[in-house]
Parts: sequence; C-alpha cells; structure tokens
Amino acid sequence: MDIEQIHLDGVPIIRVDGQIDMSNYVEVHSLVLAQIGEGHPNIVLNLRKVDFMDSGTLGMLLRSLDKTEQRGGLLVLVTNPFIDRILSVTGLTNIFDFYSDEDQAIQSISKRAASL
Repeated sequence: MDIEQIHLDGVPIIRVDGQIDMSNYVEVHSLVLAQIGEGHPNIVLNLRKVDFMDSGTLGMLLRSLDKTEQRGGLLVLVTNPFIDRILSVTGLTNIFDFYSDEDQAIQSISKRAASL
C-alpha cells in the first residue's frame, strides 16, 4: 500500500494505492486522526486506486467518519467501481458521501462549509 497526502483548497486529501487490510489499515486511520488533530475535520480519502479491502478496513472507515463528524467535519470518499460495490453490498452507500473524483469531493465539502 502506498499513501500520499496533499492539501488542495485547504482540504487534506489522503490518496491510497493498493490493498488495505488488517495489516495496514491503521496507517490510514492514523493519518485521518492526525489531520483531525491538526484542525482539519473535513477530509477527502481517495480510494480510487485501491483494489482490495477487508472488513477491518470498513470498520476503520466507519470509525474515521465518526471522528470527523464528532469535530463537525466530513469524511468524503473518492471511489472506483470495486469500492462502490463493497459500499453497496454492505449497505454503506447511505452512510458515506462518495464521488468519482477529487474535484467533486472537494466541491461537496466546500458547499457544506458554505451552508454552515
């Protein structure tokens, strides 16, 4: 698994490439928590290049979402058809905001921030 972090329009983006499973999902969760701790509760988690995730990863995503919401923020996912299917099969499509690219994800965060 490879991870890259950037900030775009003041929003942290965590890009993950490869497989996320119980052996490494803690790395992703730690980065989300670090961004929240630095005062960035609105986060884009780009999973577009993820080709495998296990149930532990789904749990990590739910915990990350909960942490961002506790701080008044939002965790937005960038997905691919594989991730879309996992979210659909597990019934999580109603819980997460997910988009096909980073621009759409950032726009959704900006619109929400403007409405507050």
